[in-house]
Amino acid sequence: MNDTSRINSKEFIDLINDGDVFAFEVLFKLYRSKLLYIATQYVSSKEDAEEIIQNVFLKVWTKKNIQTNINGYLYSITKNACLDHLRSKKQQLHLDNNLYQLEASINYNALSDDSSSLIIEKELNEAILKSIDLLPPKCKDVFVKSRIENLKHKEISVDMDISPKTVENHITKALKHLKVSLREFLP
Repeated sequence: MNDTSRINSKEFIDLINDGDVFAFEVLFKLYRSKLLYIATQYVSSKEDAEEIIQNVFLKVWTKKNIQTNINGYLYSITKNACLDHLRSKKQQLHLDNNLYQLEASINYNALSDDSSSLIIEKELNEAILKSIDLLPPKCKDVFVKSRIENLKHKEISVDMDISPKTVENHITKALKHLKVSLREFLP
């Protein structure tokens, strides 16, 4: 299950929905930091963000109702959990003008506005596409086939007439490049 391009495969989703501990651990390792980053963008306390993410994974484990898109599902649960947290903070807002609570209220209003969320998502997508465009041509082709077209390393190897190890090297190089160029979006 090392190939993250198979993360939305029906078999992997079925394993999680069936309560497979190993599949859940893989899901947790792949998504924890990404979801934590999203949560920290909306709540001011890192401890609160970590608690929200723990609750997100607890919900995934107990409900076991992922349909087809793990990314969208986890993003949606995280967003809703942040909204719930901010809603509870907003209710605690008093006239004493507590900055922490005021920030929670502002973040709640921004997060509950779907157009704001879409703008953030659009910015991230544009940054990803720009970063991919900066890759060397062959590396870019391999990465697109792997991560966007969801082809397996072997399929890419045959399609491009290169060894599977070369495919793996190109993907590693692309991921390192993306990590550097998208560092402002990463935790």
